[in-house]
Amino acid sequence: MDVQVLESGPCRKTLSIKIPAEKIREHLDSAFQEASKQAQLKGFRPGKVPRQVLEKRYGDSIRAEAKESLINKSYESACDEHGLKVVGRPELEGLDEAPLNQESGMEFQIHVEVRPEIELGEVTGIEIKAEDSAVNDEDIEKALDQIADQKKTLNTVEEPVDEGDFVKVDLKFENAAGEVVQERDGVQLNTNIPVAGTDQEIFAKKLQGTEKGSKFDIELTFPENFEVEAVRGEKGKVTIEVHEVLRVQAAPIDDALAKDFDFESLEAMRAELRERIGEEKIKNEEKRQEDLIIETILNDHPFVLPKSLLANEIEHRSQGLKQRMQNAKVAEEDMEKHLESAKPEIEKDSERGVRQYFLLDTIARKEKIFVTENDVDVELRNIAAQNNVSPDEVREHYEKNNLVTDLRLSLMERKVREYLREKAKITDK
Repeated sequence: MDVQVLESGPCRKTLSIKIPAEKIREHLDSAFQEASKQAQLKGFRPGKVPRQVLEKRYGDSIRAEAKESLINKSYESACDEHGLKVVGRPELEGLDEAPLNQESGMEFQIHVEVRPEIELGEVTGIEIKAEDSAVNDEDIEKALDQIADQKKTLNTVEEPVDEGDFVKVDLKFENAAGEVVQERDGVQLNTNIPVAGTDQEIFAKKLQGTEKGSKFDIELTFPENFEVEAVRGEKGKVTIEVHEVLRVQAAPIDDALAKDFDFESLEAMRAELRERIGEEKIKNEEKRQEDLIIETILNDHPFVLPKSLLANEIEHRSQGLKQRMQNAKVAEEDMEKHLESAKPEIEKDSERGVRQYFLLDTIARKEKIFVTENDVDVELRNIAAQNNVSPDEVREHYEKNNLVTDLRLSLMERKVREYLREKAKITDK
């Protein structure tokens, strides 16, 4: 077999493969021998079916399968011989669909994209300035405010109506002649949602600032779905009498709030928050440092990417965004507009993601950073503990959905990021 490797573009090579007739005859002989072992024909023992019988019964299919296997073997052998690290799918050219012919040779081309060649320079000792990750009182108070907001309730207040407040009112509707056409008692309104038929801006302006016991009128046009059919579409007014002002309020930050979250006291809750926020700030600071280190290395190592791999990543991210919008019930027209506007950002993020993958993978290979089965097992156990399920259930889910490879890539990235941060020169700001 004769193999020529030609450069056909950035990260792209063409394998020109010639297989002589002698090699094809050997491969066909082996294919028919294997078929003879497998064939079960009446009057013949397994492995004793004559070739001429097989040629007559199954010749075309045997030759077609033999052709496919010979191409695959030739391709794999050529890649191994020339050390090609192929990414994506190969493209076959120069062959028709005719079965193998043992009387003549075979010549074809296979176009492949290969891993980018990265000449790795210095990736350790990169200088990064650390930022303060200490927990302060403001962090604690902000967290407590967020927790208290989770326990917010609607309470009666004695203050004037403010934006966003609710009010309990009586409504009296009159037509243009001043005749009462309808009354409603105990209606709950919100300052941001006007009575149907009134102007929203006028409604909000008149309601805000009023107090319990206040009464005021607003002009309106009776809506088409108003209960009294005779006045629909006509001018009139509504009199609003405020009986109660209601406001959504966060829970008081006290021991009672702490006990709602299973803490003995507010001080115990503060102590736990300080510890958790501290861990989170450290984690965020480490990620920030790692991102800066990787950005520095990426800038110092420009390289060309395989076009098809980048195109696949762009398509993958675009489809992911589309699926999320579909799940959110976004209208088809709005979805297309958003996808179009998001295209430049998707392309930019995709290119950076693919570059980062190849760069970190190259570093891992050079520094011999591996992901072991024990690493995978520990991660699966951690995931199981976080979700209150058994490790066996998590492993089954990952294997069934072909997620183990993605998990390994994630662990590899984590290990390389930690390695780069540990090897960097990090100084206090």
